[in-house]
Amino acid sequence: MSLQRFEREVVTVGLESPVIVAAQRMRDERVGCVVVSREGRPVGILTDRDLALRVVAAGRDAERTTVAQVVTFEAVSLLHTDTIETALSRMREFGVRRLPIVNEAGMITGIVTADDLLPLLAHELLALGSGIEDNVDTSESR
Repeated sequence: MSLQRFEREVVTVGLESPVIVAAQRMRDERVGCVVVSREGRPVGILTDRDLALRVVAAGRDAERTTVAQVVTFEAVSLLHTDTIETALSRMREFGVRRLPIVNEAGMITGIVTADDLLPLLAHELLALGSGIEDNVDTSESR
């Protein structure tokens, strides 16, 4: 399955942005992370959990702390030509839940998250189950 459905505008912030700006963008756009970018290319991911643990719990000032001070650098990304299977494999391999999608030039074209994939995979499993159930003959064992 293609990643095309996940290519969309992504909420981004720059490294020098105060974390309060990142938090406000997450709130306003109703997302759990922002892609930290430099010149349109992903350099990291900042999640709501990062803000809670690295800013709030650490007692940092959200207006003075920059994204660069708390971001998780080296975001694992996907090429827009990769598949959902590749996304699942990378999430498992790297223990991440969010993967920016980039084009051949490394520019951000979208993002896929575990939260995006769960309903999609559940739908596929339901369809598989229905297909099996509809074709089972109770007189034979499969």
